[in-house]
This record gives sequence, C-alpha cells and structure tokens, in this order.
Amino acid sequence: MSHFVSLITHISAIFAEIFFSDLAYSFIMAVKSYFTEHPESTGESYAEHFMVAISVSRQLLGAGLAAAAHALLPNFHKTTASERIHSLAHCLETGNRDAITPLRKVPCRETLRQAS
Repeated sequence: MSHFVSLITHISAIFAEIFFSDLAYSFIMAVKSYFTEHPESTGESYAEHFMVAISVSRQLLGAGLAAAAHALLPNFHKTTASERIHSLAHCLETGNRDAITPLRKVPCRETLRQAS
C-alpha cells in the first residue's frame, strides 16, 4: 500500500509541476501581452507609449483646468481649451507623436496652423 501511495504522490508531483509551470507560463505571457500588445500596435515600446499617454493626459488635464477657469471667469482662457484639444487631436491624427512631449505647452500648434 505504501508503494501505491508513493507512486500516486510522485505522479501528482509530476502532474502539478507540468500543469502549474504551463499555467505560470501562460499567466506570465498574458501579463506581458497586456502591457505590450497595444503599444506595439502603435509602433512604440511600453516606455514610449507611456510617455505619450502621460503627455496626452497632461494636455487634457490642462485643457480641463483652462475650461473650468473660463467657466468661472469668462474673460480668462477664451480659446485655451479648444486650442489644446484641436492641436492634440491634430498631432494624434497625423501621427506626430513626437510633438506631444511633456515640455510643450500646446502640441503641434505650428503644424495645425499650417494645415488650416
């Protein structure tokens, strides 16, 4: 009987090692895919995509704050929010992602004016 228990234990250990290593590999690949699939579809690494997304977020946050200030004080920031949104959309539509940097106040402003 003890040989049978030992055999079952051994087979269970082998099965667990195979099953859980496959499961762990699948999990790791799913996590990797979650973080890389979309950035790769845009031709960027995760870090590059992160910087563009953070910069877009900053631009939209700034536009939102300008719109809120304009709501309270109508003579302030009359066109700031719309300029930022239009120029940001232009950058994204034309693929000029380099113009969307953390250092630019309004991205693509020059190219948007030229396109108009």
